[in-house]
Amino acid sequence: MAWRGLRYKGVEILTPEDWNTMLDCLNDLYEWCTRGITAGKAEFTGNGIETKFEIPHGLGKYPTVCLVGKGAPNLPDIDHWTADDTKIYVNFKTAPPADSSVVIWWLAILL
Repeated sequence: MAWRGLRYKGVEILTPEDWNTMLDCLNDLYEWCTRGITAGKAEFTGNGIETKFEIPHGLGKYPTVCLVGKGAPNLPDIDHWTADDTKIYVNFKTAPPADSSVVIWWLAILL
């Protein structure tokens, strides 16, 4: 099922066109959300050991909805993520290699 041209891409990197469509959808969603929406791109450097990365979301409360995705090629698969009142915690199945670029796009919504 596609809405506004969006389709499920699995673990693929978003193309610039898909990212722009996503931003258009988020702008629409922002108008409907009265309590808060934050999104961004978090960048880290892998050390070959750490599998968990923390991203401050800035909502001040536990998000109603969170989305995360890989924003760089050749990253290990994301195993799972959790969130609390201040951060999103992204856990990879294996540690990103030492000195690798770890880029994670994220979205947090408080309805």
